[in-house]
Amino acid sequence: MTILRLLLPHGDARNWHLALRDRLRNAGFRVEIDFAPGAAPPLALRLCEELESLIYGARGAGLCQPVEAVATTSGESAMLLDLTGAAIPARGAITPLYDGVAGEAARDAALLDGRMPRLSLARVTDVGFQILAEGLPALERPWMLRAGREAIAARILALAPIAVRNFQAERTEVSAPRLAAPRNPLAFLASSIVGRAQARIARLTTHPDHWRIGWRPLGADGGVMARQGWGANGWTWLADDRQRYFADPFPFEHEGRLYLFCEEYPYATGKGVISVTALDGANQPQTPRIVLETGCHLSYPLVFRQDGEIWMMPESSGARRLDLYRASRFPDRWVFDRTLIDGLEISDATPFEADGRWWMTATVSEEGGSSWDCLSLFTAPNRLGPWTRCGDGPVLIDASCARPAGHVQAIGGALWRPAQDCVGGYGAGLALCRIDHVGEDGFRQTRATRLGPPPGAPRDGVHTLNIGGGFEFIDAVGREPKGRS
Repeated sequence: MTILRLLLPHGDARNWHLALRDRLRNAGFRVEIDFAPGAAPPLALRLCEELESLIYGARGAGLCQPVEAVATTSGESAMLLDLTGAAIPARGAITPLYDGVAGEAARDAALLDGRMPRLSLARVTDVGFQILAEGLPALERPWMLRAGREAIAARILALAPIAVRNFQAERTEVSAPRLAAPRNPLAFLASSIVGRAQARIARLTTHPDHWRIGWRPLGADGGVMARQGWGANGWTWLADDRQRYFADPFPFEHEGRLYLFCEEYPYATGKGVISVTALDGANQPQTPRIVLETGCHLSYPLVFRQDGEIWMMPESSGARRLDLYRASRFPDRWVFDRTLIDGLEISDATPFEADGRWWMTATVSEEGGSSWDCLSLFTAPNRLGPWTRCGDGPVLIDASCARPAGHVQAIGGALWRPAQDCVGGYGAGLALCRIDHVGEDGFRQTRATRLGPPPGAPRDGVHTLNIGGGFEFIDAVGREPKGRS
């Protein structure tokens, strides 16, 4: 049995260190703990941390919460994981890199800039680093240093087993180290306080995330995905009363009529439901009406035909499961049929067919982290299941192109998937990605294009792209004054 030794900072063990120990043990490794001096943060950074705790409040036992840990070394030869956070890690060890730089100072420098560093796990060599696993985590709360550290810790938990397996299989590439200059923590904190106050005023007077659904006729060239760009304008926007928003448009044709399913989010309840509207011959929709509501937030209403029935597979990540509903009377009466995946906080599940089998991409909130950046792959004989997960973790960690954003499309002999680009915030843009390989052995894609909102749309983000019935559909987000009619 392979022995892994976790080298932790003396007197500064954290919850995620022990969680990593347990995860590696469950993966079949014998795991030991040892200690060495860690990185000594400068006074200004410690002051930044204290002020952040005072301003934003204390928090419960998160991944970065300090814990007691005991050394358990046997003296036998072991594979070393240096987690001390020191700028000069132990030679031969596997250690985290942040934008290609070792040491927690590099991590904090990026976070204090309000951005997430590219995270790698690499083996330290005499000439540089051997990259074993890497990804780009999401940064949901860039104004909080603590939140960024928690997100990174969660992704180290996901990447570490992959890195160890790749090291054992010698699947590596050599990368030279790069330098990063840390920023002034006090200057960052001062600016974040000002920004937070401005954001608070804005939240009191506006809905910061007011999504709207738009559609237009599908061009002869196949639309946005085929041309890799927005092209001409011409969007029609679904009206709302500003007391709710509509997002996640999924068109579905039935008996010669085009229906549009979507998420409806009433501000009064703060919980998403599934609504439907039909487009008439003049492309004018009826007022959307609610057709599915449960005890948790619902969104992403993917509707499909299978075995002579019509089915809906909405997102219900808050319930930690993926449920399937059958239309007992289309389009407004749906009954629960079965749970397809249980025990996972799974978002925006999107099935597609390739090589005679069904696959499904979805983001999963690994270890309590973000739902924006960890893409998982599932497979089944058909869309009704049973679905099984490919591998024991994410196939991609990348906030710029992980989370699904609509149906997979076949274009020019290849499969293309729209994904959310969440680097600038949730749903900030669309990434158009070509699927290069899908199989039980993994998933690979090429991100070809990044698109922000089209001209004439709300300008803060766009995060769904679908086609159906001779139209293409998107949603876009922008601030909307409260109570405006």
